Amino acid sequence: MTTPADIVRRAERHELTFRGRRRRFLLLRPGPGSGTAARPAPLVVDLHPSALGPAAQLRGSGLGELAARGYAVAAPQGALPYLGGWAWSLPGVPLAGEERIRDEAAGVDDVAFLGALLDTLDGMLPVDPARRHLAGFSGGARLAGHAAARFGDRLASVACVGGVRRPGGADDPAPPLLAVHGLRDDTNPYRGGAGPRWDEPVPDAVARWAAAAGCAADPVRTEPAPGVTEFRYRDGAGREPVRLVAVASLGHAWPGTPDPLLGGHLSGAGSDAYDASAAVRRFFEETGRAPAAGTP
Repeated sequence: MTTPADIVRRAERHELTFRGRRRRFLLLRPGPGSGTAARPAPLVVDLHPSALGPAAQLRGSGLGELAARGYAVAAPQGALPYLGGWAWSLPGVPLAGEERIRDEAAGVDDVAFLGALLDTLDGMLPVDPARRHLAGFSGGARLAGHAAARFGDRLASVACVGGVRRPGGADDPAPPLLAVHGLRDDTNPYRGGAGPRWDEPVPDAVARWAAAAGCAADPVRTEPAPGVTEFRYRDGAGREPVRLVAVASLGHAWPGTPDPLLGGHLSGAGSDAYDASAAVRRFFEETGRAPAAGTP
C-alpha cells in the first residue's frame, strides 16, 4: 500500500528564482498514461499552513494521491521562516502571534509568486489551463483567497481549509470555492476576531465570495453528517459553485486526516466527522470536468 510518506518521497524537488529569491516547490507528475502532449493534465497547487512546509502539507492533505489519478500536484514553500517551518507573506497582515508585519516581508509578494509558479508549471508540463486548482490550509488557505481575487480567471476552483478570506471587490474573480472550517477554531475563529490579521466571520467572507460569483444570497443548508453543516450557494444556472462546510467539533485542523501535524495544527482538536481530503478531491474533479477548448 502506498503511504503519504511514500508519495512525498517520490516528489521531485525544484527551485524557481522569483524577484531575486530562490523559491522551492515539490512536484508530483501525473501517473503513467496521463498528462501527455495529446492529453494535458489537471493541476493542483497545495499550500501549506504557517509553521510547516510543503512535505508536511502533502502528507496531511491527501491531495498527493491525485497524481495516481492523472493530476500534476505541486506544493510550494513560503518565504518567511516561522516557528521551525515556513509562512506566507499575506498582504497587509502580520503572522499569527506577531503584532506587526515583518520588515523582511516587505519585498515578498507571494500572490505574484503563485502566478509565476503557474507559468513555470505550464512550461514544465502539459497542463490543461481549464483544470488548474488551488488548495490551502490555514495561512495557505488565506493566500489562496488572495490569489483567487487577483488571478482567479486562471483557476477552475479553490479549496480553503481553516482560513478562507475574500479580499478584493465584487468585480474581482471568484472561482468556485469549497471552504471547510471548525466552529472551535481559536486561531482563525469561525465567528471572526479582533485586529487586522483575522476579523471577518467566516460565513461573511464566503457570502461575499458567493455574491461575486453571481450566486443567490441565501444558501441551501444541509447536514450531511452529525455535527457537520453545509451551506451551498446557487447561481442562476442552478449550479452550486460556492460551498461552506462547518464542523462543530473541529479546532484549527484539517479534518479527517490521520496526520498529527495537520490533524491538530497549533490549536484545537481534529475531527473525524468530515473528511476534507476526500471532499476536496471530489470538488476538484467536479469543477474540472470540462476540458479546455481543443483538448481531446
